Amino acid sequence: MFNAIKAFGSLFSTQGYSTANNLLIKNYVNTNFNYFNEEAVVDESIYPNQTGRVRFQGSWWPARCDRQITLTPGDTVYVIGVDSITLLVSLVPAD
Repeated sequence: MFNAIKAFGSLFSTQGYSTANNLLIKNYVNTNFNYFNEEAVVDESIYPNQTGRVRFQGSWWPARCDRQITLTPGDTVYVIGVDSITLLVSLVPAD
């Protein structure tokens, strides 16, 4: 008989993935993310080296800017990458 608790419990396990698996997962997300250079609007301030929040494609996403600037609510930014579920944003589109 199918045990849903046992089947889904493994999804929430506290065991980590190996570095190799993390790289595979990260590469999978990065290569299949089709929204580079799309606009997003800052919803929660993004400070240097910290995560804030943007509204993108109709939902809110954690976002980070790797430049030493502060992005404030209402600023228009561009998605230039993704790290796990965090969007990497910039004031100008990527080349």
